[in-house]
Amino acid sequence: MKILQQVRDKLSTASSIDVASIINQIEKYDIVSFDIFDTLLKRNVKKPTDVFEYIEKKNNKIGFCEQRIAAEKRARTKKNGVEVTLSDIYAEMPYDFSSEELEAEGELLIANDWFLPVYKHALKSKRVIITSDMYLPEEFICQILEREGLGGYDKLYLSSSVGKTKYSGELFELIIGELGKENRLIHIGDSYRSDFEVPKKYGVDAIHIPTKIEKNTFKLKEVGIEENIINSFLNNTSPIEKSKYYRFGYEKYGMFLWGYSKWLHKSVKDSDIKDVYFFSRDGLIMKKAFDALYNDVQTHYLEVSRRSLRVPILWMNYELPHVINMISPSKLVSLTSIFDGVGLDINNYRSLIEKYDFTAETTFDRKELLENKNLNSLYSELGSYIETVSKKEYELLVKYIEQNHLSGKFAIVDIGWSGGMQRYLIETLNKLGIDASIKGYYIGVADYYKRNIEVVPYLDLDGYLFDFLHDKNAKDKRSAFVGLFETLFLEQGGSVKNYRVENENVTANRLPYEYLENGKPTFEYRNVIDIQRGALDFITRFGNMDLNVSADTLYEGLSETGLKPKKADIDMFADFRFFDEGETLYLAKPKSVFYYIFHIGNLKRDFLSSRWKIGFMKRLFKISLPYEKMYRAMLKYK
Repeated sequence: MKILQQVRDKLSTASSIDVASIINQIEKYDIVSFDIFDTLLKRNVKKPTDVFEYIEKKNNKIGFCEQRIAAEKRARTKKNGVEVTLSDIYAEMPYDFSSEELEAEGELLIANDWFLPVYKHALKSKRVIITSDMYLPEEFICQILEREGLGGYDKLYLSSSVGKTKYSGELFELIIGELGKENRLIHIGDSYRSDFEVPKKYGVDAIHIPTKIEKNTFKLKEVGIEENIINSFLNNTSPIEKSKYYRFGYEKYGMFLWGYSKWLHKSVKDSDIKDVYFFSRDGLIMKKAFDALYNDVQTHYLEVSRRSLRVPILWMNYELPHVINMISPSKLVSLTSIFDGVGLDINNYRSLIEKYDFTAETTFDRKELLENKNLNSLYSELGSYIETVSKKEYELLVKYIEQNHLSGKFAIVDIGWSGGMQRYLIETLNKLGIDASIKGYYIGVADYYKRNIEVVPYLDLDGYLFDFLHDKNAKDKRSAFVGLFETLFLEQGGSVKNYRVENENVTANRLPYEYLENGKPTFEYRNVIDIQRGALDFITRFGNMDLNVSADTLYEGLSETGLKPKKADIDMFADFRFFDEGETLYLAKPKSVFYYIFHIGNLKRDFLSSRWKIGFMKRLFKISLPYEKMYRAMLKYK
């Protein structure tokens, strides 16, 4: 029996539908009849009875799925071939979950994207009827069809309403009797018997379409109904005609942003937080995702950056160890990033850095940096410049804070990773005597959060994907491809440098956007927009379903690309540039193995500079190796 079902499933599955051919076939007919389920509508589950599993899980009603299946069998036996109704089925149950079932069906039903063009075309010049064997109430079916853009039909023939079925042929007899044999009629549906063999037996032409269209989409590892629903949704809705970047956003990035938004909403509601400030630039896409799902929280977009919050407080303490602890935690620290960290343009100090035998390209090992006498001497000569810039920017930051009413209890949202910007903001508010209780919500809290906790012990941070503050055994799940991960969050605008007063308002001064060249968008710019558009379209269409899915599960797609990249992933992202702390780097652009054989020192430098280290190794060696294990092993010698 199981083998027979597998054969049937195989025969009813295809990779696409020839829409143009179907439209051409229906041209000569006056009336077009459409089946509903798996023709006009799709359920976002693998098989119809999975709906009952979803209801059981959602309502914590153990045993419901089995009971519901058995109840329908008993009801059908009693009806002896006549279509049952939902009321008939629940008359066989010890409790009535009909409203819960309708709610679940409403959440899981969507228009069949493949078939929508056929339906729309038929409406223009044909008389359209809908014919279905279904126990759900007619009123409910009509509502769903209308919601999904499938209105405009002449009449709905529903077996549960008229007491006749397609399967028996009686429903087609009824239709022919009402519409007349003189009208040319064709029926379209996915059931080989009910939608093809039976209508043809009664003189009605028919087109059989596959029940399932199996697209080549990303799929989560299925362990429960939640993954089943998400995978089915992707298979039903992913627009395969779109670009590979859009589909990456729709199939992998969107679900992660969706999960983060759900987690954030629950967190701020549980903490009774009324105002949430999303930090630029990474926070913009996060705010768009959150706002697409919720409107019961006041959200704000705060134009800030590490630089715009860090530089204004340096006049209080700009000793070199203090500053180094505030900039990127990378093993290699560039001289450019140090200047950028204190708000100075290194190009204005060329003669000074040459005096100490440095260049703008000089880098230091973080462990040895503070022992470098020349660097310490150079830095000591910068003191007055640092203080002057810091105090000037402090005055304008204060005005920006006051303008945005940053006081009392509120939340901030940013990508991560150690709460540095939250700390800088708290230090400024403390200096101003402004009472504030700030909760920071991040994608992740990395292990180097400690450097900020040492300065502000009450720093309140929460991480979604990983959180070293609350879990000492946490695993940093993005460090091997941090540049690629952060690229997905790019706002299409330059980083905030500082602030200015304009028409009595304080506005942000933005640095030139790195991904514009001569005023034209770079390929990174265009493709990130495509990725983000895909992600937001996923969120908007998937909606606010009450699914309990872990962050790790929703991260599978991004993790697969970052940690186990295929050649297609390397081709998509490796040549992306990454701009950070004044430096321009590539995600994964190694030279050849042959080159590194003779320049082994450059291999170390290039590898450490890469912002997608697993991508770097994969692109360099081009063969299947345990790259993630190799990377984790290297971390021990960092």
